[in-house]
Amino acid sequence: MKDYQRRHLRAPFREDILFADGPYVLKARAINISEGGILLSEIPRIPRKDEVPVIFALTKLPALKNFSLLKLQTFTYEIFSRHVIRATARIVRREQLSTSLDNIFKVRVGLEFVRVSDQDSRCIEEFVGNFTANLIFLQTLLDSFNTSEETRLKARTLAQILGYGETDRIAELRSTVTSDYKGLQWL
Repeated sequence: MKDYQRRHLRAPFREDILFADGPYVLKARAINISEGGILLSEIPRIPRKDEVPVIFALTKLPALKNFSLLKLQTFTYEIFSRHVIRATARIVRREQLSTSLDNIFKVRVGLEFVRVSDQDSRCIEEFVGNFTANLIFLQTLLDSFNTSEETRLKARTLAQILGYGETDRIAELRSTVTSDYKGLQWL
């Protein structure tokens, strides 16, 4: 099996987005984002048009490697500004999750940005770059997990900030982070 390099780095982005379908504004859940587009799930319905206006907010997340343990533990997204992205996107992929009864109506949709301002594009690029740097820092902490209590606390705290659920099993967290890291650049 070959790995194929993506055109753009992508980062997990688990936030709500709004999109228009005719006169209706609908909400979906993003899975990941790149300069080139966004992957959605939890879509109430597939838009009738191939191109749809989308709107969502990106937190201007900093690189967290220089944050002390205390600063990480008191971290809150509310202290960082958010940038509202307005773009037009084209549906480039529809994927049925499975044919099981539990997932029969669950679909993921890949949208490619066709019109996005330079400022919004730079904001997305910055978000992906900082998430990537933070993910690499988390991997470093996980690789040295057993060296000190502070490293363990920092790793778990950073994992929560980046959206990884609290888990008792470090091996499970390491596996998820490694998978996300590989998914940044490779199909």
